[in-house]
Amino acid sequence: MRDAIERREAGLLTYGITPPKRSYAPDKRARVAATQSARIRALPVDGLVVYDLQDESDRTSQERPFPFVQTIDPVQYAYEDLREVTVPKVVYRCVAPLPEASLTSSLQRIDEHGGLSVLVGAASREQSIVTHLPEAYTLRKQRVATVPVGGVLIAERHDSRGGEDARVLRKMDHGCSFFITQAVYSVVASKNVLSDLHYQAQRLGRPVPPILVTLSPCGSTKTMEFMRWLGVSVPRWLDNELTHAQDILQTSIDLCADILTDLVHFAREKNIPLGCNVESVSLRKAEIDASVELVHRARAILRGTHTVGQPPGIVAP
Repeated sequence: MRDAIERREAGLLTYGITPPKRSYAPDKRARVAATQSARIRALPVDGLVVYDLQDESDRTSQERPFPFVQTIDPVQYAYEDLREVTVPKVVYRCVAPLPEASLTSSLQRIDEHGGLSVLVGAASREQSIVTHLPEAYTLRKQRVATVPVGGVLIAERHDSRGGEDARVLRKMDHGCSFFITQAVYSVVASKNVLSDLHYQAQRLGRPVPPILVTLSPCGSTKTMEFMRWLGVSVPRWLDNELTHAQDILQTSIDLCADILTDLVHFAREKNIPLGCNVESVSLRKAEIDASVELVHRARAILRGTHTVGQPPGIVAP
């Protein structure tokens, strides 16, 4: 995956997970890891994304729909508990609470295993910060320059405040070679930022880096409420489709597949190396199974073998 990122390949596909709760007993943690390992090894993905969760309650005054729980350190989980998963791992690191020594150690371990990292800054100005994101970039460049690092791209931030295209280019100056989006449910917002980034990069004579569009199955109105709390834009028409669907989970899978199809066509016209990250962040079996189905549909779409509205597993002639 490192080479594919360096070559700016389109069509990369990853699977994103969150580590188990830190409170799990050792035997339960081992069972969860074994189950996840078996599922991931069977998926046609180029890499595994392991998220680093942080409590974002300081970011908004709205009550969090689901309580925040501490999870196992993502580096530890990726390379110890999931050691049987052999695909490259992209490990998120929330840098704000990490001292320089801890961040350096994390990046060195990721590098030793041939992995990649996505560095994430503080969720809000109110959060207590030990290491700022620019400091983390400098630290990586000085001490672990060989580990590829990526950044987060947020289309909603571009729509509300603008400048996400400029932020991407600045992060590239700091060493970011790829980007993973926040969960996407708004095609328009995503096209806006991709278009602005494309033309800004073209004007400056710079390449657009690989961008992985995150798709997240939604199995309930409560999950949709949580996505909104995280800042994900859910257009009114799509909200209506999900809210009134007889099977909200299957409808969300179909909508995610159509969103990816639209964005892939849009990106190909502009030579943007677009890929996909399908995330599975729910403990519900139905939503986990939905993420697996969506991975297979995403693979077909990225290979150009998918027809909009076509059932999964059927390849277009």
